[in-house]
Amino acid sequence: MSTTEPKNTNRLETLYFTVSTAGHVDHGKTSLLRGLTGTDPDRLKEEKARQMTTDLGFAHLRLSADVVKKKRPEVDSNIVVSFVDVPGHGKFLKNMLAGVGGLDMALLVVAADEGPMPQTEQHAVILSALGISRVLLIVTKCDMASPAQIADAVERSKVLLQRVDLTLVDVAEVSNVTKAGFPEMTEKIVGALVDAGERESARVNAPPFLPIDRVFSIVGYGVVVTGTLVKGAISQGDNLLIEPGNIKARVRGLETFNTTVASATAGQRLAINFSLKEGKALARGQVVVGEQCAPTSTLIAELGQPGLKLEENFQQNVLNQPARLYHGTAECQAAVRWMEPLPVQEKGKKSYIAQITLFDPLIAEPGDKFVLRYGDEGLAGGSILITSRPRWITRERLVGLAKTLAAAKRKDAAMEFLQANPQGLLADSAFNCLLPPLLQPRIISDLVQDGKLTRLSTFLLTPETRKTLADKLIAEVEKAAKAGSNASSEARNTQEALRNKVLAGLDRSAFQELVKEAIDKKLVIRQAEKLLPAKEELLQAPSEVVDLARKVFQILEQHVCLEVEELAKQTGSDKRKVQAALQHLAQEGQATVVAHDYASTFASINSAHKQLSKLFREKKDIAPGDFREAVGTSRKYAMALLAYFDDRAITRRMTNARVLLKYPPGEEA
Repeated sequence: MSTTEPKNTNRLETLYFTVSTAGHVDHGKTSLLRGLTGTDPDRLKEEKARQMTTDLGFAHLRLSADVVKKKRPEVDSNIVVSFVDVPGHGKFLKNMLAGVGGLDMALLVVAADEGPMPQTEQHAVILSALGISRVLLIVTKCDMASPAQIADAVERSKVLLQRVDLTLVDVAEVSNVTKAGFPEMTEKIVGALVDAGERESARVNAPPFLPIDRVFSIVGYGVVVTGTLVKGAISQGDNLLIEPGNIKARVRGLETFNTTVASATAGQRLAINFSLKEGKALARGQVVVGEQCAPTSTLIAELGQPGLKLEENFQQNVLNQPARLYHGTAECQAAVRWMEPLPVQEKGKKSYIAQITLFDPLIAEPGDKFVLRYGDEGLAGGSILITSRPRWITRERLVGLAKTLAAAKRKDAAMEFLQANPQGLLADSAFNCLLPPLLQPRIISDLVQDGKLTRLSTFLLTPETRKTLADKLIAEVEKAAKAGSNASSEARNTQEALRNKVLAGLDRSAFQELVKEAIDKKLVIRQAEKLLPAKEELLQAPSEVVDLARKVFQILEQHVCLEVEELAKQTGSDKRKVQAALQHLAQEGQATVVAHDYASTFASINSAHKQLSKLFREKKDIAPGDFREAVGTSRKYAMALLAYFDDRAITRRMTNARVLLKYPPGEEA
């Protein structure tokens, strides 16, 4: 890892872009980059010996703001263009596929004396499949061709680009030997990149994401990986992850084209020197990320042949052939399990919804493009719609959801996905499998703002589902109140019991939000740990319960605390009726159950709370023995009261004592 980045004395912003070459073998891609950048992208001995790029090569071009202004006076920024030189030979096609992910533009290189050739078309199809729609046509070897040949090469190239749905942004005619046309070509590259617009802030501010295309070791430094930083920023000292594998890594150093930098942002070509926490080997196809990502082995995708009419028996050929999927820098063995036709699109384009099973896990996001090779020569392209298949969604609904996504109706798809969930509520993270991460926050925010979704703690749900849950809560509270003195009535209206009845597994914080809303609307009231209906007719206890409650209260006034069984004996009643009486006393704010089988008046509880405060102020902790003496009761009753205070976070139990967390009302800490 070498020299330090020179200081930018004029403090101008630097714009970073990544551009790939594409084209037939021996049409001059590598020579073009060598002449443009002064760097030889052929880095392997084999490549130099054979005069053919067999793996990815890299070069870069730094342009000062003064140079940029000659083409675009309104742009006051330096520009760094990272070039990825990809193989042109069919045998090395997999390396070409690994080189064209995360690009701002492609240079389609065509020799003037030959025009478009088989690999030219194949590369153009791949660019289209991967969504690299902007192409600058570079016609090379113009010193070896007549004007008629040059014009013919340009015209045939334009026809090819139009056929495969690629956008031609400009044409440059050059000679790699004489360098004729190079200044004009440089200006056209700058103009095309600047015209593409600024990289969106969401991509720059996202967590880092860098697909690895090379891994090697340097003596004295250790493991180094290279790749293009597609999203986010990386700085020296950052702790990152490498997925799949959940490998923890710390950034020891960063380089961009042999220049050491302290940090880098989206669009830059990087070499990262890692210190690995585990001794696991790294490989091309893994991804450097800033936060843990779940690898996937199942993709639901739109699959077709970009820019081409579907071959006869396309569906049958894909389903019955071994396949390899190329995504980012990863190459995976795959199998297409099923395909469903989509409606015919504009210009008669046909495609399918397909489920693709991967033999090795992959880091992928909704909206990502990929290429699928099947059989010997079959080539298809696709867009990932869903990155995993939830168990609770049927295939029929899955296909419908995928069709909605294929039509770019992401808000509708989010609503369909939520409504397909049996519980009708999902966390934001559940939408990761179908909404592109850069778009997800805005889509969900818009749905909430439009009133189609609402939040309940950490969950998203429709207003209709929220009302259903609230109505069920009220109904269960009233049902428990009507049960009166039945055996299970005491437990039936506790908040934990009600939570499971309203929705099994509902998050406690979400349930408490429902409860608070019901209390604020005066639909229920809270008494200790219980919820009671606010309706007077349901709160009114039978006369026999009121009479028994009066007797129970008179007994409790004579004690700090007493067992429910003892109250039953002294009143000549059974335990269930005493519990109903205590429930009435709690409702009236006179007495309550403490620690399940004990009861105290609220006056005794308040007095005990004051004794806790006094002990804590004097001794800075509360020993059970000291508390027992302070309240003047037996050990079992003292422990029952302490359990009551612990449950309500008034005290906290330590090793041999307690600390006071809340002082009595009216006392200052």
